[in-house]
Amino acid sequence: MIMKVLPLGVLVLLTAGCVQVQQYTPPPGVPQAQIRSEMDALSNYRNYLTLTEAPIVGCKYGRTVSVKPGRQLFAVRDKTSRPAGFIPVEAAKPIHLVVDGAANAGRRCKIEFVSEFAPAARYVIKGGIVESPETYDSCQVKIFNEDTGAPLLMLEPSTLKNDCVLDKLPFTAR
Repeated sequence: MIMKVLPLGVLVLLTAGCVQVQQYTPPPGVPQAQIRSEMDALSNYRNYLTLTEAPIVGCKYGRTVSVKPGRQLFAVRDKTSRPAGFIPVEAAKPIHLVVDGAANAGRRCKIEFVSEFAPAARYVIKGGIVESPETYDSCQVKIFNEDTGAPLLMLEPSTLKNDCVLDKLPFTAR
């Protein structure tokens, strides 16, 4: 009996680390816009960028936790974005997005913003990892209307006001 359970347990442990990131799809029946990526992670096999919908957070067991993971719009290696071309995104409603990047030498960058896409409009997100002496650990992105060239307003997300009891306690080292 133990010999049969052991291989099954090993298989479960091996596949647990291989969770696929869920791809973003707008809810059915809502106004939609189209967006494509021209982000650049620079040429290095360690570099990457992702554009995801921010996770939804809530209060669970007295702590602020992610109650629904964010879904990925784009993943970028070098100059290659996946998926290629335009993808649908929910329009006429603010959406909280996160650009997360990593580069060689352990460098990381993260940009969070809230934007609202116009129904039936087409957008392109440009930018990516920036390597210059002034901006060593940086990434920059802008979103433009594909047809007019006008930049999309990208607002900083408001700080979350949570009422989780354990989050309010001071941290004490033991």
